[in-house]
Amino acid sequence: MNLNLTLNKICDVLNLENPVKDSQERITIRHIAIDSRSPRINESTLFVALKGNKSDGHNHLKEISDKGVRLAIVARPIVAENLIQLVVEHPLKALQKLATAHRAKFAYPVIAITGSNGKTIVKEWLYHVLKDDFNIVRSPKSYNSQLGVALSVLEMTAHHSLAIFEAGISEPGEMDILEGIIQPTAGIFTGIGDAHDANFESKSAKRDEKYKLFKRTKWLIEADALHTFNSVVPFSDKASFANASTVFETALKLGLNKEDIDQKLKTLPAVSMRLEQMQGQNNCLLINDAYTADLTALEIGLAHLNQIAGVKSKVLVLGLSSHQFGLTEKDVLHDILSTAKLDRIIFIGEQNKQLQTDLAHELLPSAAAFLEANIVFENAVILFKGAREFNLEKLVGHYAEKKHVTQLMVNLAGMRHNLNFFRNELEKGCKTLVMVKAQSYGTGMVEIAQFLQNESVDYLGVAYADEGVELRKAGIHLPILVMNPERVAFEDIVKYDLEPSIYSFQILQSFLHHLILKQIQGFPVHIKLDTGMNRLGFGELDIKELIETLQSQPEVHVKSVFSHLAVADELNEQTFTFNQIRRFEIMSGKLKELIPYHFDRHLANSSGTLNFKTAHHDMIRIGIGLYGLIEDAKNRLENVLTFNTEISQIKLLEAGDSLGYGRKFVAGELTKVAIIPVGYADGLRRALGQGNWYMMVNGERAEVIGTVCMDMCMLDITNIAATVGDQVQIFGQENSIFEMAKHLYTIPYEIISSISSRVHRVYLD
Repeated sequence: MNLNLTLNKICDVLNLENPVKDSQERITIRHIAIDSRSPRINESTLFVALKGNKSDGHNHLKEISDKGVRLAIVARPIVAENLIQLVVEHPLKALQKLATAHRAKFAYPVIAITGSNGKTIVKEWLYHVLKDDFNIVRSPKSYNSQLGVALSVLEMTAHHSLAIFEAGISEPGEMDILEGIIQPTAGIFTGIGDAHDANFESKSAKRDEKYKLFKRTKWLIEADALHTFNSVVPFSDKASFANASTVFETALKLGLNKEDIDQKLKTLPAVSMRLEQMQGQNNCLLINDAYTADLTALEIGLAHLNQIAGVKSKVLVLGLSSHQFGLTEKDVLHDILSTAKLDRIIFIGEQNKQLQTDLAHELLPSAAAFLEANIVFENAVILFKGAREFNLEKLVGHYAEKKHVTQLMVNLAGMRHNLNFFRNELEKGCKTLVMVKAQSYGTGMVEIAQFLQNESVDYLGVAYADEGVELRKAGIHLPILVMNPERVAFEDIVKYDLEPSIYSFQILQSFLHHLILKQIQGFPVHIKLDTGMNRLGFGELDIKELIETLQSQPEVHVKSVFSHLAVADELNEQTFTFNQIRRFEIMSGKLKELIPYHFDRHLANSSGTLNFKTAHHDMIRIGIGLYGLIEDAKNRLENVLTFNTEISQIKLLEAGDSLGYGRKFVAGELTKVAIIPVGYADGLRRALGQGNWYMMVNGERAEVIGTVCMDMCMLDITNIAATVGDQVQIFGQENSIFEMAKHLYTIPYEIISSISSRVHRVYLD
């Protein structure tokens, strides 16, 4: 941002009285921040204290004041001598008012994009086609919410000549607000889909709500109404053709000629809408954002780097175009980098010589020179950030730990949605424990634990102590409950401050003996009760002796008492579940009555949280629900996991030709076959061969034919336009893991926890 707002102007916009009586008080705001970790927190920053599901900006007012911030918009003021606080009822609405007033300063065209799918891709492709003819400000990544739109609009400057903003809604009444902020002069509607259907009376009602964005536009491009599209684009799927057609028509409306548009459409880039986080060599983490380099996206990337760095060093690899920023933006960029507290910055491109000299960091002329330099990173988090022309994705590939093209994509934004969905089901004060056992159901234990720690969950749960030790060594400081504490692990449990589940007198006495030898008192433990699962846990007849032991042994301190629901996901078994809840309340009630201090009670798993409110107690335990894998709630939860690979080779089979081991497929006619590098050693079950599963290739269903091999399988793509290197979706949004589980007579848990460690995990946020 490059704002120039005085305190008087801000008060005028918000209809507030200036709280500073001294006429000599001079405050000029150039930037607005909502996160105390922003790399641009200083005396020229206006901090807006927002309350979210996981955090509250009001809790960080002293912190930002200590960093030099002099002005904040708050709902609850604190005592702070150097911080001027503008008190409003709704800080988000105040931020939106400031964005609305800012938008009104500019007369150049503003295009607003909405629709169920493709908003970000259309926006980024428009930028690619139009950037030589306009100086464009656009929404960073997928910033299209009530908050994201306001922050995007605040990036407008007189230096720009065109704005492109996304607008996304999930409920009625939201679009009027966004329309007022954006005040678009032109519109793009990418079509209607199923997202958020449950929040509207009908699809028609949802469409009407989206159309409110265009009530003042001079023209509108509607993807559904476009005619045949004949331009050449580097993609073969239907969605890409639809998006490219929308871009083509919009560029024509803006005055570009058809020949120029066609040339630029030939070089449309693949769009990464999220930060990609993956494991690198030498205990490094890589953050791939090697696609854009606007200031807001840079701040987003740096904030993410700071969130996950822990004890690792922080490195930025940055490539900027010489024409990208004006003088003012370069000053802001200098401020961002000089205050970001990075251990190392490596600039790519000679045009960054001045920045490199001013900041006393390194510079290399190109990505190729970077590779030739054989730079080695160890125990670092590395953010690769830059314009596409620098080809920084080559560096990401070079430093990635695993090279297998088969990837399990973990959508952290979807995971955040699901976590908050469960939180919204709870009464105030109810805690969340999230299970990360078995490598977080196969998705990566450390990475998911780091994400959950940043999301401020209360507890993590693991199956065995060695999992907890791994988390502690990775810098996880949250309380960790160990569900199956083995005697050989007691030493590690104590050393690494883990909290064992105590489920029998044998394990209790063994652990007490260990603590007595160590002369330890008050060590946290969790008491597990058996209320009908008939696995681990104390029974009703054990409660009296259990209480007597706990009362007489100061070595342990009960942190919680818990049990497991057996059939919370089966509503035809409600009677059994209600009986479990009743037994738990009776058994834990006796403990509560006679143990002279507070402990938490928890019973509800993911399904129990949704289906049985009376089972919430003091804490819930979320496991598979974090990934959206509860069939009864799949329309309310987001898909988090996508299993992808790509085509290695394409072959043509003549009639009579056979395929693979056992000749289980014999072509009856000319058949085009795609060979893909995923097999049962990767987690693709052998039973899915011979037509028992299909994968998605360029938006089309491709049946698995022949026998699934250890490292590869084969798809029938006879009627699909595809080439070597095209992406293949093994399961995901279009071919659900629920459906795959039914084909295998199993549950999604088993499928994802069986995905091999050689499959590359990539985290998107």
